[in-house]
Amino acid sequence: MFLKYLLSFISLFILVASRAQGDEYASDPNIFELTPSTFDKVVHKSNYTTLVKFYAPWCGYCQQLQPIYHKLGKYIQKDAKYSVNIASVNCDKDYNKALCSQYQVRGFPTLMVFRPPKYGTGKEVKAQNHASEVYQGERTVKSMTKFLSSRLKNYVKKFHNVKSDGLGQWLESDQPSILLISQANSVSPLLKSLAIDFLGRVNIGMIGKLNNEPHTITVDGNEIEVPATFKSTLLYFNKEKGKFLGRAFV
Repeated sequence: MFLKYLLSFISLFILVASRAQGDEYASDPNIFELTPSTFDKVVHKSNYTTLVKFYAPWCGYCQQLQPIYHKLGKYIQKDAKYSVNIASVNCDKDYNKALCSQYQVRGFPTLMVFRPPKYGTGKEVKAQNHASEVYQGERTVKSMTKFLSSRLKNYVKKFHNVKSDGLGQWLESDQPSILLISQANSVSPLLKSLAIDFLGRVNIGMIGKLNNEPHTITVDGNEIEVPATFKSTLLYFNKEKGKFLGRAFV
């Protein structure tokens, strides 16, 4: 009888141990569990900022961070919808050891942020152009989200008001243009994320001051009216029709 219980205990121990050594985030749809074959695609061949957690399953600090990291992944992907990848690398796996060594991972967990280079039409995004830094801040969802937001590339064209120089010229682009008119002093992480998601397809701009009366600007030699706005408004500029369409209040 004792032998039976002992065998059961050993079997349970082996099962728990094997699970503990497994990938922590493989089943989480909001987090990329990376390997050498997927690292470049997710991190380096993307215009997204990426946070990578280098970890070992047996590490107590890694285990403490695990539920917070799950919450971070869900918040970034499902709630905030920022252009940020949340990823992880299990450094206990033999096939990942060279990858962890490449990024000089000395302790667990190591949180590393990768920022892509500025996008240019027709330019290939190269791994060596990505800037990387170790995150040293508080390991809370709020603190990590704030830090990642500060590392988003900004492709939103900012104008002070509807009379600003360059607005008409900006609207002359062959690409569709979306213009946000609001009272905000800075570009929000969400607007930055939208601009990243539509890179090379849609121009996104922002005017940081509401206009209480219509204003006329010149686009391609034609006079175009910017409608009055009394609250934050999204405008779609249709170049073919030569006017703003699709007003939406935000």
